[in-house]
Amino acid sequence: MTVEFFQERQWVGLLETDPDLAHGLGARDTGLVRQCAVARVLELEVPGWDPEMLERATAEGWLGLYVIEGLMIRSVNVGKRAACELFGPGDLFRPWDADGEYDPLPISVTWKVLAPTRLAELDHEFVHRIAPWPMITSHIVSRVARRARYLALTQAVTHLPRATSRLLILFWLLAERWGRVGVDGVRITLPLTHELLSMLIGAHRPTVTIALQRLRRAGLLERRGSDLWVLTRLAIDRLGEPESLAEIDAGADGGNDEPLS
Repeated sequence: MTVEFFQERQWVGLLETDPDLAHGLGARDTGLVRQCAVARVLELEVPGWDPEMLERATAEGWLGLYVIEGLMIRSVNVGKRAACELFGPGDLFRPWDADGEYDPLPISVTWKVLAPTRLAELDHEFVHRIAPWPMITSHIVSRVARRARYLALTQAVTHLPRATSRLLILFWLLAERWGRVGVDGVRITLPLTHELLSMLIGAHRPTVTIALQRLRRAGLLERRGSDLWVLTRLAIDRLGEPESLAEIDAGADGGNDEPLS
């Protein structure tokens, strides 16, 4: 089976996108999987996305949607409050399983595309093509476990009493997933607004603005342009010393941080 089989439709080779999925395979098997592990691409534009049409088209046997590039958030609104989850490169998700009716609870779910996003549709045909290599399926499913771990950690972060430590640890978690190490620290290229950060850490937006200013003054977090953040080497050292978080929480300028609600 070769890629030519798929004619002129837009497809992506998953191993080209994520070479780690081939971990443990021999050279011969890797070559075969490169030909078989190809998937149809779904392109999403800013700002919104309704997965309902896709949900109607899905069938039993789909693994899910794999994020090739881009950034999305899934926002869960409970009454007037909202929490959100980020999805970026390497994530696997299944919106048709996660979203549904919550009556009589006042809960709604919305999706927002923060940057142009490309998704690989890992449908039942894809699953059938890679069936001879269960290791590949295992690696793909492990991405769900990784995202669940990240979500559990971000939920734990929201229980910290101060916004400064919440933000610092959140940026470390983001750096772990999508950061690139540089001479000045870890660079994270994500279009994160103050409003989005407030939803991620469970705070009010003005509180986030104050906390970001304090982190910048302390030399721990820098924003360079609209999408580039740098978690400095000093910040990484501080994260390895839990007692130092208390000093950060007290405010880099000697003041007290505003408690979160």
